[in-house]
Amino acid sequence: MNPIRVIRPVLALLVIGMLSGCALLPEVEVDRSTDGQPTPTPIPTAIVPVRPTYTVQRGNVVDELEFSARISPVVEEELFFRAGGRVESVFSRRNDIVEAGTVIASLEIEGLLRSMEAAEFDLERAQMRLQQAEDDLAYQVRVAETNLEIARIQLDSLRSETFPDNTAIAIQEKQIELAELALARQQEGVDPLIISDVESAQQTAHRIAAEISETQVIAPFDGQILSLALTPGQQIDAYRPVVTFAEIENLEAKADLISTQMDRLSEGMQTDVSLVNRPGVDLSGEIRQLPYPYGSGGSGTTVDDLDRSTRITIHESPTEAGFNLGDLVRINVILQEKDSVLWLPPQALRVFDGRRFALVQEEDAQRRVDVTVGIQTQERVEILDGLEEGQVVVGP
Repeated sequence: MNPIRVIRPVLALLVIGMLSGCALLPEVEVDRSTDGQPTPTPIPTAIVPVRPTYTVQRGNVVDELEFSARISPVVEEELFFRAGGRVESVFSRRNDIVEAGTVIASLEIEGLLRSMEAAEFDLERAQMRLQQAEDDLAYQVRVAETNLEIARIQLDSLRSETFPDNTAIAIQEKQIELAELALARQQEGVDPLIISDVESAQQTAHRIAAEISETQVIAPFDGQILSLALTPGQQIDAYRPVVTFAEIENLEAKADLISTQMDRLSEGMQTDVSLVNRPGVDLSGEIRQLPYPYGSGGSGTTVDDLDRSTRITIHESPTEAGFNLGDLVRINVILQEKDSVLWLPPQALRVFDGRRFALVQEEDAQRRVDVTVGIQTQERVEILDGLEEGQVVVGP
C-alpha cells in the first residue's frame, strides 16, 4: 500500500478539526475608536491614610500602680518536726483553731517514752531522798539550837552561884563552843551529793523531754491551722514544713509582685484598697513591708526569711470592713499626681535616635518640635516644654 494515500486522509481530518474548534471561540470586540488602537485600562489612585491628630490639653496627670492581693494573716508560720521519723498520731485537722502549746502531731517515739519513764522515776527517787535529807537536817538544826540554849542556861546558872566554881564555868563555856560548832555544821545544808543527784536526774529528764518535743509539732501561739500535710504512718524528714499555722485575729493584704513593680514602691506608701466581692466598698491602707532588697522584708537567708511577698496594712478592721481570710482585693497606689498640667496621649509623640518630638500642624504645614516630658502613664504624658495648650499634633 502506498503510504502517501494513508497520510492524506489523516491530514485532512486534522485540518477540519482545527477549523471547527476556532469556530466555537467567542468573538472579542476591540475598541479602535481612537486611532484604531485599544483603549488602556486606568490605574486606580492610591488611597493615602489619614493620620490621627491630637490636641494639647490641660488637666490632671496621675501615675498609679494597681495590682491584686489576698487577705492573709499578719503572723503566719510554717511548722515542722525537728527530727525525722514515722508519723504516729495527727491530733488536729485543717481549719482547726488551737491554743498555744497544743500538740498537733507526733512521731513514733516508743524508745523515748520508755527512757522518759525511767528518767522520771530516777528524778522522783532523787527528789524523795533530797526531801528526806532536808527534813533530817531541819531536825538536827533544831536539836543543835536546843543544846546550845541548854548550855548557855547552865553557864548562867554556874555564874550565879554564891561561890562560883571557875573550873566548872570554864568547862561549860567549852560546852557552849561545841554546841555552836554543831549548829554551824548543821546549818551548812544538805549533802551536796544528794543535791547533785537531783540536778542530774532533772537534766536527764529535760534532755529526753526536748528530744520528744522535736518529734512533735506544737502550736507556738493561739491560731488556726491553714494547711496540714500529715497522715499516720507517713515517713517525715526533719525540718520539712508540714503545717501552715496563723494568727487569724490580725489580717492584712499580701501580694506577690515582680521586680519592676517593687522598684516603684516604698514602705509607708498610702494605698486605696477595694474588695472584689463587695464593689463600691473602698478602704485605705499602707505598704507595711517590701521584701529584700526593696524593703525591710526577709533576705531569704533563713527559713523564716523566705517570704518574698509585699504586705499591705489595712486601716479598717475585718469586722467593720467586712473582709475575711482569703478574700481577693485590688490595691491602688498613687505614685505621682499633678494638677492643671499640659498633656498628650503617649501615641501622639514620636521618638527617633533618643530624641522625643511632636509633629505640630500649622495651617497647611507641619513642623517638628522637640518635647520635654514629665509624668508618663498609659493614657497621658505630661508636657513640660515644647508645646502649648490647644496646639494640634499629628500622630505617627
